[in-house]
Amino acid sequence: MNYQTFRPHLDLESLVNFYWTLEASAEENSQKQRIIPDGCIEMAFILGDDIKRYTSKDDFIIHPRAMVLGQTIEPFYNQPIGYVNTFAVSFYPYGFANFISEPIKELVNKETPLGEATEKVPKITKAYPLQKNVGVMPFLL
Repeated sequence: MNYQTFRPHLDLESLVNFYWTLEASAEENSQKQRIIPDGCIEMAFILGDDIKRYTSKDDFIIHPRAMVLGQTIEPFYNQPIGYVNTFAVSFYPYGFANFISEPIKELVNKETPLGEATEKVPKITKAYPLQKNVGVMPFLL
């Protein structure tokens, strides 16, 4: 498993907490994982296989491939279906508010497909090398 964080460009550091990438093979990352809320809003791009988010003990949804994960107020569980290759931008809540016209409270505790959350949609939908995604994000925001 390869998890990395990256500092945002100086022009974005008041809005963006950090960027992160996660890459893991299907074999090493197939169990349910508890996700603890950190108070941030994330714009995530799933470049590998699908990821389940459990809505109850047995029920789940499939994360949208490009999404905004609003502030979560309680832990939840994810489970990768196979190979994990994810790039995300972790925004301060007030930082992400600059990119949407609706109140950020509309995003709380749910995944929203990126195109529904904001018209300012970054075009990261292909599996570029993760380092390249980090490098181009300041220009897209």
